[in-house]
Amino acid sequence: MADLRSFLLISTRYLIRPMKTSLGICSADDREAQCRSWCSWTTYGRLSVDAGYWTGQLPLEAELGKLSVSDGGTWGQPFIYDDLAHIIIPRIFIEEPWPRDAFRQWEHEQDVDGLSTLLTTAGIPHHLSEYALEVKRF
Repeated sequence: MADLRSFLLISTRYLIRPMKTSLGICSADDREAQCRSWCSWTTYGRLSVDAGYWTGQLPLEAELGKLSVSDGGTWGQPFIYDDLAHIIIPRIFIEEPWPRDAFRQWEHEQDVDGLSTLLTTAGIPHHLSEYALEVKRF
């Protein structure tokens, strides 16, 4: 099984900003993009109930405790590493905030290839495809 704390630590340190960002053609252009990363994740408990996934930015390094992702941080609630079943880091993600009723959209590209190299060097099993990098524990 993957050491998920190490996986998240390497990922959050490496993916501190998108590798490439493009502003959408119909976007208001008076603000900068805010997202530094993006991922989705689920737990064994969630898979057994409704098979749902959460989405959001990777947790910050300070939010990575010894046994779990901290409560109240980027992921909103604590997630015990042993309960994490699947984490997906997409190559491309879309950011669409709607502040003050102005449409904004950015397409971001994350360097999952570079991340894969770091994870391989650290001996952390993962899968890399043209779409995403993932750790799947089931």
